[in-house]
Amino acid sequence: MDVHKKLYGHHNGQEVFEYVLTNQNGHVFRCINYGAVVTGIEVADKFGNVENVVLGFDRLEDYVTDSPYFGALVGRVAGRIADGKWSDVQLTQNEGSNHIHGGPVNFSHQVWESVLIQEEDKAGVVFSLTSPDGDNGYPGNLKATVTYYWTEDSVWEMLITAETDQETLFNPTNHTYFNLSGDVKRKILDHTLQIDADLYAEINSKKLPTGNLLPVLDTAFDFKTAKNLQDAIEQRPEGFDTPFKLTGEKKIRLHDAQSGRGVTIETDREAVVVFSTTGMEEDYLVAGEKMSSHRGIALETQELPDAVHHPDFRSIVIEPGKTYRYSTKYTFTV
Repeated sequence: MDVHKKLYGHHNGQEVFEYVLTNQNGHVFRCINYGAVVTGIEVADKFGNVENVVLGFDRLEDYVTDSPYFGALVGRVAGRIADGKWSDVQLTQNEGSNHIHGGPVNFSHQVWESVLIQEEDKAGVVFSLTSPDGDNGYPGNLKATVTYYWTEDSVWEMLITAETDQETLFNPTNHTYFNLSGDVKRKILDHTLQIDADLYAEINSKKLPTGNLLPVLDTAFDFKTAKNLQDAIEQRPEGFDTPFKLTGEKKIRLHDAQSGRGVTIETDREAVVVFSTTGMEEDYLVAGEKMSSHRGIALETQELPDAVHHPDFRSIVIEPGKTYRYSTKYTFTV
């Protein structure tokens, strides 16, 4: 494994580094210690062309000012919390009355401590951050780490850990947007998506779960067998910003037949939120063109959103004296 670290820029007087991990296949994993952002994943197509398969920017400034969480580690809690309320705790309200993605200055907007690690068949970066008591309204001093490994077989392994000195909330995710065509040559509408999920979480007009977990069978939300995304969005023109409750092997599979590339996601989390970028018309540039609908798809492994208000959802409350661990693995194939 070839490993490089280089200065990427500065944020609030702190140095931001990019880590470039290149395996025996010439496949590349890139990440920075601002927001623990995955800036690039370069893998071969069926013709041997090594190209980037995630959305991102070329400059730190764009991640700071424009990014819709491209590649970022989002926390303390991903997704929305209704009215920013947890019991008698008031969190910051940064989407109307609701709290979203951990608050306005969350994990993805901070510089993490970082260190390279190398093992026999993989290399990685360990990012660590301390979120102080009261940060965005959350109680407790929280110590979080996220480790990204890149293996010689082109597998991205993500391990997240957390410890706290008070009862608090923790439900992080990585917010990478995938486009397997390579270098965003095409939109993701020709991709197929398969999700091991029998149920999805019904969402209200504020994109908050109602608490109802509904069967996917015979609906636009049925991805139990691989479905073309063009067909799925024709069934649901508003697109997807949808939590699915994972079952069985808890795998998510995305595939692009034209390039031959696929990624299989395996996780110990309860759910995946699928965000199809439908209606995402923005002024900033991605791969030289304005961001627009369906240039990528986010597959965010996490616990079900707004779990604090729905007792049937897996708890996101963590307690002192324990180390909490969460893992997700992304296997790239051709």
